[in-house]
Amino acid sequence: MNTQRYQGRTALGMLALAVTLLMLAAAGASAAAQRAGTMLTVRFINNSDRDLTPGGGNYNGCPANLPQRIAAGTTATWTLSTLCGPTDGNVGNLRYNVYRESAQVQIGWDAPIVGDATYTQSAPSGYVISHSGGQGINPTVDFTFDCNSTTCDGIPDNWKRNGIYINPADGSAHTAPAPGLKFIDLPGMGATVDKPDIFVQLDWMANDNHSHALAPAAIKQVVDAFANSPYSRHSPTTGINLHVDAGPDSIMNFATNATWGTLSTARQLPEQTNLGTSVGGMYQWNAFNTIKNQTGGFTSTGRAPIFHYAISAHNLESGSSSSGIAPTPGSDLIVSLGSFAGQVGTVAEQAGTFLHELGHNLNLEHGGDQNVNNKPQYFSSMNYLYQFGLTSGTTSGLTDLSRRNTSLDENSLDERSYPASSGTYDVRHWCPGSNGGSFVLVPAADGQVDWNCNGVIDTAPVSFDVNNDGQRTTLTGFDDWSNVLLRVGAVGRTEATGDVPPPTREDELTPSEAELNLPLDTEPPVTRARVAPCSAGYGANRPDVCVTLTAKDRISGVARTEYRLDGGKWKTYTSPVTVHGKGKHVLRFRSVDYAQNLEKTKSVTVSGKRP
Repeated sequence: MNTQRYQGRTALGMLALAVTLLMLAAAGASAAAQRAGTMLTVRFINNSDRDLTPGGGNYNGCPANLPQRIAAGTTATWTLSTLCGPTDGNVGNLRYNVYRESAQVQIGWDAPIVGDATYTQSAPSGYVISHSGGQGINPTVDFTFDCNSTTCDGIPDNWKRNGIYINPADGSAHTAPAPGLKFIDLPGMGATVDKPDIFVQLDWMANDNHSHALAPAAIKQVVDAFANSPYSRHSPTTGINLHVDAGPDSIMNFATNATWGTLSTARQLPEQTNLGTSVGGMYQWNAFNTIKNQTGGFTSTGRAPIFHYAISAHNLESGSSSSGIAPTPGSDLIVSLGSFAGQVGTVAEQAGTFLHELGHNLNLEHGGDQNVNNKPQYFSSMNYLYQFGLTSGTTSGLTDLSRRNTSLDENSLDERSYPASSGTYDVRHWCPGSNGGSFVLVPAADGQVDWNCNGVIDTAPVSFDVNNDGQRTTLTGFDDWSNVLLRVGAVGRTEATGDVPPPTREDELTPSEAELNLPLDTEPPVTRARVAPCSAGYGANRPDVCVTLTAKDRISGVARTEYRLDGGKWKTYTSPVTVHGKGKHVLRFRSVDYAQNLEKTKSVTVSGKRP
């Protein structure tokens, strides 16, 4: 036996074995590294105008930090690992509900251990979604969800730049450039890419006696409110361009007074005393929709994916005196002021109601994000207290939506300070003793509010039901302009049809409710004194002298009358003041009304003997 040769072979075998073991170890390390590389990080960038909430999904990884809400304008990050799943990679999908949408945004991924990862995504009409990254070891993929237009108003940028041919939902024909298409000349109507646009077609009812066409001044007031708003989401500047087609002669551009002319499709409608019916307090939109879908009507124009459709009518169903109605959110609305001044309403009533109902379309309730009404610190045309106009000093009839989110705790009201959300707007609040119960208007210049209506500015916090809803709670505020939704209803839906809006609860402002809102009261009460014997008597039985005080106030009513006899303290007057003793006595008196106007002190000299 050749020992040397055997030893050589043995050495070679051991070397080969060592190499094999090293290769296996390296392969194992590589496999471990590849297995670790299946940790997937997802970044979801929500650049849209809507919050997203979970809507289901399937995935084989272990999710970490999976978000329950992805708010508009925020980025959410989570990880998915295969450590608790199969070893062939990370595969799955997630769906998220889009706020106020019936559709969902979806994302999917397939990140194998070996090979390139693939990703999928889809978005509902009016939105876009894309992805980037997502390759390599421990990949990170970015999904970006956004609106289909720069300003998230539901109108694609290329439509604004070039106009758009649309096939109307009713299939009505047009001769050029192709049958069935209608051209919407958006640039000719003033649409802009860098600023959000809202378009409204406003038809109106009329007969030989009166017309429900809104006054140009009322429309301008609402157009100005949007233009001057602080809205700045998805826009380099503030404000919103509101375009109201109220007929060929209506003003399209209030800066130049240019009219809609041939670009208009708005029309006069035959007068109807009542438009529609109500079932169980829910307004039915069938009659409205019949007009909307008439041949040559709104649906035939092809404007449904771009315009809100409004009718200025007489009244809603029989027996109704509501000022209007609109779904929240939506793209249809009615202004119905037949029960108001002159059967058509004043300019302030028209402007306020138009803005109010359009506000419902834009996802606002009577309390902003909730249907709690008459909140004093919620300075918005959505609020019944201010629907027909906010006031600031001597200027009344101002239309605006709320700009601040300020709450008011009815259980701890500081009468020495004014609501911080008011700016220069005067505030209304409930006073049960005010002319039988009314909402009193207090000037902002006062800097204080008599919340409990006792005629005194209390130094300690008071508790009172200031919105007259039968409760004492914290009344939340809402910043309307920061939260309006512009892509609503049929707007932004390329497949928009003549759908009937769902039945809508009819709880809009009526004339009797509007009468509870008192105008600004700057006049103090007038108090008179009557001096007379307290009872009959002669000679040595001369009676004491009684002073009876009577106060009247023309607008808000008398909150408190007080008096001071000689050098005594001021006291609240409740019954005739008895003056004792001989000689002359001086009785001073004054009154204050519910609007906090204090009368100058008056006086009467009283003799202790009967006159």
